[in-house]
Amino acid sequence: MRWTRWGPVLVLVLLAPWSAEMAWGGFPVTLIVPILLFLAPLYGGAALLIRELARRTGRGWPTILLLAAAFGVLQAGVVDQSLFNPAYGRYDFQHPVHVPGIDVSLYYLVAFLAGHVVASIAVPIVVAEAWSQRPTEPWLSRRALGVVAVVYALASVVNHVGVKEDEGDGFQAAPLQTAVALGAVLVLALVAWWWPARPARPSRVPPPWALAVVGFVAYLLYLPGEGAGALVVAAVAIALVVLLVGSWSRSTRWTSRHTTTLAIGAFLVGAVAPFLNEPYDVEVSAGSELLSDLVAAAVCLAVVGATLARRAAYPLAR
Repeated sequence: MRWTRWGPVLVLVLLAPWSAEMAWGGFPVTLIVPILLFLAPLYGGAALLIRELARRTGRGWPTILLLAAAFGVLQAGVVDQSLFNPAYGRYDFQHPVHVPGIDVSLYYLVAFLAGHVVASIAVPIVVAEAWSQRPTEPWLSRRALGVVAVVYALASVVNHVGVKEDEGDGFQAAPLQTAVALGAVLVLALVAWWWPARPARPSRVPPPWALAVVGFVAYLLYLPGEGAGALVVAAVAIALVVLLVGSWSRSTRWTSRHTTTLAIGAFLVGAVAPFLNEPYDVEVSAGSELLSDLVAAAVCLAVVGATLARRAAYPLAR
């Protein structure tokens, strides 16, 4: 009974930071667990709050995705300010599609926002709900939800201060940048709250395995490089996925199996992405990098295998 109640919550809280930051490999094996636990209140807290707010109010995936986009803007624009900080990581913010005034790269705006929507929030929620026998019901009491909100707020403050000291070189976003980011968060949250429910219709949908292919290919190739051309490819890929999946998911034939396989396809990018990306520590040895990448890929495959086994044991109609 305890696992039935708290197991999916634990899966979500741990899977959100893993999918958001660690599924790409590059972290030393000895630091994987400490980093995962450190990031869990931030990413896991946000994913849990978004999931609970949507399920408590009877809203569906449009609301979850829009709230995920609001979180992405809040995280990248206000909390760690990676959206505006040219000293953050190894990013080249003087990009061919750089927007003056608010001093932001459209390329990294798409990269950070899509990454947070898919990897930080949507995929972890789908996988966690696949582990639950109550996938569309609230998991937390109101008191527990309040505790999660406080923990998430504190984690955001710690992340903001830590990034500014460790990576930001004291960077502080300009008032205009912060105002634009907060304004976007507010608009996305309001749209998410007032998004109208649409009736289902009898129409054809692809088989679940095809949704897995769509999720894998779209998330692997949505940013195939840096530059204006890559941004165009990303915009086309995102638009196609939104239009196609949005249409398919309104069908009476769409089930939770389709949602799960779509998310698993995207999550499976973690089986190959670690070998395609550079490590976070540029001075890491080739052997350590390979070990880190192998561990990241193994965790990805283990999560997918366990989730499919769980669904087979507890199949759901929707």
